[in-house]
Amino acid sequence: MSSETNQKTQLKLYPLLSSISAATDLISPVLVDHHKKVSFVAATLGKTLGLDQHSLERLILAAAVHDIGGLSSKTRVQTFEFEVAEPDRHTLPGYSLLAGFAPFADLARLIRFHHVYWQNGQGMVDRGEEVPLLSHLIHLSDRIAVQLDANREILSQKTDIVRRITAEAGEMFVPEQVEAFQEVAGKEAFWLDLLSPSVSTILQERFPLGGMELDRGEILALAEMFRRIIDFRSRFTATHSSGVAAVAVAIANHSGFKKEDPDRIKIAALLHDIGKLVVPLEIIEKREGLTSEDFAIIYKHPYYSAEILRGIEGLEDIAQWGALHHERLDGTGYPYKKTAEEIPLGARILSVADTFTALMEDRPYRCGISAASTDRIMRDMATCQKIDKDFVALIYENIEEINDKRYEAQVGADLSHLQFLKDCRLFDNTKEAEERCPVRR
Repeated sequence: MSSETNQKTQLKLYPLLSSISAATDLISPVLVDHHKKVSFVAATLGKTLGLDQHSLERLILAAAVHDIGGLSSKTRVQTFEFEVAEPDRHTLPGYSLLAGFAPFADLARLIRFHHVYWQNGQGMVDRGEEVPLLSHLIHLSDRIAVQLDANREILSQKTDIVRRITAEAGEMFVPEQVEAFQEVAGKEAFWLDLLSPSVSTILQERFPLGGMELDRGEILALAEMFRRIIDFRSRFTATHSSGVAAVAVAIANHSGFKKEDPDRIKIAALLHDIGKLVVPLEIIEKREGLTSEDFAIIYKHPYYSAEILRGIEGLEDIAQWGALHHERLDGTGYPYKKTAEEIPLGARILSVADTFTALMEDRPYRCGISAASTDRIMRDMATCQKIDKDFVALIYENIEEINDKRYEAQVGADLSHLQFLKDCRLFDNTKEAEERCPVRR
């Protein structure tokens, strides 16, 4: 990505969004490939209904991330009940997370209304707002997918699924859309494709989607949107990536790293923990000691950061830095056990910035620790060849400036998170705000 503002980067959106939703589906065995299945059903029904290419693309992309607002595994699993209680607990956050990125504002609106019942046409409007027909189509596709039982022969299930969906035509679902489902449901190949391990490949081959050209500012805005998806799952992570980005950029500027393109290290820092989407919220917010199984799950997240970011062509170095931010120079890090000569400078910067920020911020079992303790711990890690001593020294040569930038970034992120909770009706009193540890200077 050039430092020229008008330089465009071409992104293939479906592989990127699909990778992110696939990661969120890994937090529970019940959820595996759910977003892919819903996208396939929606695309097939959309084509049967004669949607134009633009509408079909919007439908597929929205379906690919329709449950992105399910911030915990409990909330996500609850959506597998045929009639979902409190759908706003995931539709509102999903809307809010995507709407902040202007090119996705329309997708956000489709997600906002994807659990509205048709109610014989009354569902064309919800609380005074027009409900897109594509939202109803995502709802239908979603309810088809949640009935699938991976432990039973798929062709023996189709009659019961069709019967249940048909019974709700007019009440839950748009009758015309149900008719389209009845048409495709008669084809065995539809069901076999739906449960195929290659359903995502089938979808992309059968319904090819265009890409999106984004300039430098839009790439940063996209990274910030994903940062919110990563961090806003919990108040203990709500400010993390913002702090890491502020510190990483400061290190890069002082060291002259990638001076011709300062945005890359910021994008990498905003996205470095995207693989944490595979870590259940219950582990992230666990107050007692973590078990060996908990650590086994946590150790996966840099690997999945690489897998998700692999979908962004032209940003391969960012994917590599994100994958290696928990490696250690002496080979004791994870998940690849790389040694010093195998860890590039970008990953070393992220590792130092991540360590510094993590020590200074809240954890479920403690508030952020003091600057003096952070200094001691980081210097010890550098001495033991865990993290890069030159970048550690650079922080403490410029500690007031760098720490002020981290503090300002994290205070801003904290306020943004509180507003997000209020907007999504997930936080309606001051008790939690009073219990939150203050962002430490």
